[in-house]
Amino acid sequence: MQIRGRAKDRHGRVWQGAVLRWDEAEDQDFRFWYENLTPAQRVNTVDDCTSSVLKTRGINGPQRLRRVCRVIERKGRAAQRKRKS
Repeated sequence: MQIRGRAKDRHGRVWQGAVLRWDEAEDQDFRFWYENLTPAQRVNTVDDCTSSVLKTRGINGPQRLRRVCRVIERKGRAAQRKRKS
């Protein structure tokens, strides 16, 4: 891994650019998500990434779910089981 540069953002965080071999990249990505972030931060980061991608496509945010249904058992299967017994 070669570190190319460092930069400080307005929140005081230090970011560094690095050049990695292809096989090292997956390990570094894994470390970022699982070692540096708490579960709550991971959820928020994924939400921010999803919102950013949608904004680049001209969508202001994720669509709301209109209905949520839970199917416990299909009616056709329940009828078939009763006939076999």
